[in-house]
Amino acid sequence: MLSAEIATTLAAAQTTEILLKQLREVSERLKPFKPDVKSFRINYLEKNSEVKYFLLIPAGVRRMLTRKIEIPAVVGFRFDEMWDLDRMESVGFSWGYDGNKWLLDVSKLPSSERYWLTMKGKISTEFLNQLVSVKASENPCKEGEIDKYWIHSALKDMEILQKIWSELNIEQVNTDVRIGVERFFTSAIPQGVKDRLGLQKQLLSAISSGNRDLEHRLKYRYRRLASTPMLSPSELYELLFSLASGEFFASFVKVNQPFVLSNIEPVRSLTVVVPEKVRVGVQTDLSYKMPAAKGDLYFQRKQYQDSVSSKVKEMLPKKK
Repeated sequence: MLSAEIATTLAAAQTTEILLKQLREVSERLKPFKPDVKSFRINYLEKNSEVKYFLLIPAGVRRMLTRKIEIPAVVGFRFDEMWDLDRMESVGFSWGYDGNKWLLDVSKLPSSERYWLTMKGKISTEFLNQLVSVKASENPCKEGEIDKYWIHSALKDMEILQKIWSELNIEQVNTDVRIGVERFFTSAIPQGVKDRLGLQKQLLSAISSGNRDLEHRLKYRYRRLASTPMLSPSELYELLFSLASGEFFASFVKVNQPFVLSNIEPVRSLTVVVPEKVRVGVQTDLSYKMPAAKGDLYFQRKQYQDSVSSKVKEMLPKKK
């Protein structure tokens, strides 16, 4: 493979303006081959991208007049494949690279005239943020026993993009809806368990902050409190977070089209003992045909609260 660094190294300056300028220059350098069909495909979640150009490369004397084409390198991209559309087969790679630019020697190509040229690369988060607007409500609208969160995704500056590519597809445009769940756990667990969890959270914060005096005092209190028969801290932690896991939580959320649910997981940090929020990933695809998507995510609050209470009661040791 030619220089893996080209595909993986992204400069901080890979902004929309700079990258679009570089890709526009590629189109300009390919003008002798009439690149009249161009597409740009992006996987938003994985930050992978693919640019396709349809090239008409005449055979004979006309080809000799444009024998070699130099194209400046685009940050994060590489030329990946050429496909002979007349023979319907991949062409042995005819591109050279000197670290600053690509060089195509058309005299090494078959006598066919129609080709697909594919560029592949990585897209920076900065570029995506300038290309797509992704928003979700932080606070829900309550509808009886259900919480509703609005979601909105849209292409920015579509008119500019249409001047560069005839097709644009951005797949798996993802946003996270964060649903607060801590109150469902604190209302379901007994006071003794709350005391232990509260002390455990204070202890973790003291350890994290480096306050050694407070840490020693809290450790002493925690050891005394922990002598009470109960689930071990690790067992209790696993129980609570299992109820905020995607496997359990997914049955209480749904989203309407054109969105679909993706990854669901509790938000974790060193000092979080009781799950505070669940991150629900929501995805859609954007294109010129569908430049914007609006929808709602529904959380069955009451059903989830009842299920948490039931599971906690079922798992905690019974008093003798």
